[in-house]
Amino acid sequence: MSFETNDEVVEQVGYRLMGQGVYFESVERSEDRIEIEYETVAPGEGVPHRQIGRVITVFRDAIEEGWEPVTIEATAVDTDGDLRGTWRMDEQWLYELENGDLSEVEFSGRVLDTLEE
Repeated sequence: MSFETNDEVVEQVGYRLMGQGVYFESVERSEDRIEIEYETVAPGEGVPHRQIGRVITVFRDAIEEGWEPVTIEATAVDTDGDLRGTWRMDEQWLYELENGDLSEVEFSGRVLDTLEE
């Protein structure tokens, strides 16, 4: 499946994440990045690391289906709208991962290094 527009990609990603307790609240796009704010229903404080991985995996799946990578800047809030944290996945890291210049562990470490709770 290839995507026609960025809107279609974001819509499909949003649908895929709903079943995993991630609900997009807002999405802002530019040519080289997407800023998402999402609500997490995961218990506890902070941003669950596994949930970050799920969000990234769904975007990576979209890339494998033909969508061009972009930087993702994410803000996670709880069901009351209170900030749980922010994180980023840089577009360049995806290219490095694809080229074998970056391992999965290094990629995950870079993303987690951006996490602010």
